[in-house]
Amino acid sequence: MKYSGWLIAAALLGGAVVWQFNRGERQPLSPPLPASPPFTPSTAFDGEWQGERFDESGDSICLPTAVVGSIKNGAVKLKLSYNNTYLLGWISEQGELVLYSDSLRWGYRFTGQYQQDSGSSDRPRIAGHWRVTNALCQGTWYVAPVNE
Repeated sequence: MKYSGWLIAAALLGGAVVWQFNRGERQPLSPPLPASPPFTPSTAFDGEWQGERFDESGDSICLPTAVVGSIKNGAVKLKLSYNNTYLLGWISEQGELVLYSDSLRWGYRFTGQYQQDSGSSDRPRIAGHWRVTNALCQGTWYVAPVNE
């Protein structure tokens, strides 16, 4: 009898906590791809691209992965081979990328800029930083034209 009172109190408290945290709409981890870019996309970077994503956090879930994809009419479509996440967006005339992730699990954020002289390589490439909003993962990434 004594335990049933505690059990009822725990159930009521648990229900109140769940109600408190479920009152609002669930926010997506990644903002959705807008219908149009915030700039005029450039076709100067059209073609097939491939490269890699590197982790700098040291977290064991943040594995390096290949990045492959294409740019067509300024629309960017890249894929992280590690988990088949797509990064979709556009590239501007100045070579700046705006990317959005389709991952329902990870809050990916990728920034990137076209670099004619990449310093460590004489090949032009798009390079930048990435992070995950719901994990410690973060680092650098790049893609280079396949046919150069």
